[in-house]
Amino acid sequence: MKKILLSILLITGTMSLLLGQVIEATTIDGKKVMLNSDGTWKYVEVLKEAIADPSDCSKWITTETDKVTGKTTTASNNMIVVSTDDGKTGLGIYMLIGSTNNLILVIQAVGAGNCIDEGDKINILFTDGTRMELLSEGKFNCEHKATVYFGGVFGKKNQLAQLKTKKIQTMRVWTSDSYVERDFTEDNQLEFSAVINCLMK
Repeated sequence: MKKILLSILLITGTMSLLLGQVIEATTIDGKKVMLNSDGTWKYVEVLKEAIADPSDCSKWITTETDKVTGKTTTASNNMIVVSTDDGKTGLGIYMLIGSTNNLILVIQAVGAGNCIDEGDKINILFTDGTRMELLSEGKFNCEHKATVYFGGVFGKKNQLAQLKTKKIQTMRVWTSDSYVERDFTEDNQLEFSAVINCLMK
């Protein structure tokens, strides 16, 4: 597998030499690399650059306006992937601001059945040893999605304050079959914190 990957990189690197320009490519295992005109390459660390300045919200969230309705939507730029196998199993976390200025947290839990029902638990362990239990408020679905609403008419102000200020150590999302549980890396913790705080400014 490594020989095939190296061959692809060398061929692409040779092509970039001929074209005299730098090319960004994605390896078979999903990692981004920069192929230089001199035949060398290096990994692109987009997240690391963004984490270097977590206060720059343009790196974390985007606001878009629907040209027909004029409504704006503010959401995280990327899904936070909490996984040990390049996203094949684990958690994918996406956040956005709803129409009533509330935070919507959508978690995709892959690896323990497809279906999640309203009322299924989401357990969070913070690095300070405290715990939180949330319930999925989304309708029954077999798309791996647990949804939780915060703020406004949905309440949960204390839970939202904790999510904004504490670091998550572990998250467990229950499904109809079992649960998906993953530990957050330091990068996951920083990205989650940056996104939620930018959305709730």
